[in-house]
Amino acid sequence: MPRLSYVGALLAVATLLSAPISAQKPASAGAPNGARVQHVVVRGSDAAMEVEIQTSGAPVAPDTQAITGPDRIVVDFPGALPAAELRALKVNRGALKAVRTGLFFDNPPITRVVLDLAEPQSYRVSTSQNAVVIKLGSAAAGAQALDAAPAARLQNASFAGARVAAPRVSSAVSNTPLSSAVRETPPPPKPAVTVTFENGMLHIHAEKATLAQVLFEVQRATHAEIAIPAGAELEQVVAELGPAPARDVLGALLNGSAYNFIFVGEELSLERVILTRRDPGIF
Repeated sequence: MPRLSYVGALLAVATLLSAPISAQKPASAGAPNGARVQHVVVRGSDAAMEVEIQTSGAPVAPDTQAITGPDRIVVDFPGALPAAELRALKVNRGALKAVRTGLFFDNPPITRVVLDLAEPQSYRVSTSQNAVVIKLGSAAAGAQALDAAPAARLQNASFAGARVAAPRVSSAVSNTPLSSAVRETPPPPKPAVTVTFENGMLHIHAEKATLAQVLFEVQRATHAEIAIPAGAELEQVVAELGPAPARDVLGALLNGSAYNFIFVGEELSLERVILTRRDPGIF
């Protein structure tokens, strides 16, 4: 009888030792750095609105992009999980209709915050250790101000020139043909980047353009969702790629960059490009 008890004790110990490690340890918190998107707060009204996205844990560099059809601003937080109390908001104030939140990608985790807009808006992003603030402004008003500024400068310059050269205005006008003035106008500068997308074939020409500019033009040409990562505006690109399938061209563009990338879609179509900054300690 004592021998049976001894054998039973050995079996119990063996059972405990053979239990899976995951059953003996508490479940992981999710994000390796504990970063979470906690709350979204909307302030202001009409033309002076701002959205504050509060985070916790390790600081996260957000990736932002403006998308049309429908108009919205997308803010991605790579490496962060949504907190349990994070909720969508119905706003309907000024140009901001609503704020949607959720887990966009789970491995690696990416939490996405979407600002649904009634019309296109310019925006400015400011960050602190545990908060990101998006200040909204009217894109139409900004464009009108930019259009009006050159006209005002032209009127002022013409008036100043008339006062200084008033005694010789008539002779200058009569002796200078209009065609020669037109010929002396310098040609417009060539664009730093051109992107075409036809029949599933993507072509990129970039000459001293930034990676952010290239990705923005690819987004416009393909209508794919591309979260432009922070720091892409500092990386210069000189490339002549394609025409070839979009995945091949983008793969050649991003190979060797500071970002991991995942393509979503079929071979000749592109729905989404997910970019996350590569850990410099991992080769």
